[in-house]
Amino acid sequence: MSSDHTLNMLETLKYYCDSQITQTFSTDKQQIISVCYLKNNQSFEITYTETNIKKNFRYIESAAEEIEKALRN
Repeated sequence: MSSDHTLNMLETLKYYCDSQITQTFSTDKQQIISVCYLKNNQSFEITYTETNIKKNFRYIESAAEEIEKALRN
């Protein structure tokens, strides 16, 4: 997935923050992470599916970098 596509997807999550959309990312048909935008603290929440570890990112670029990193591993 290109970084432009990831940034566009994150912008969409932020724009529709009242809709509670969650985006799921998979590799080899296995869910790796899920991403949503939290309106109350204005951040992106990335949840690692296997460990249920959650990380919050206020900046869209930081969230995109974390997604790209997770998909590479």
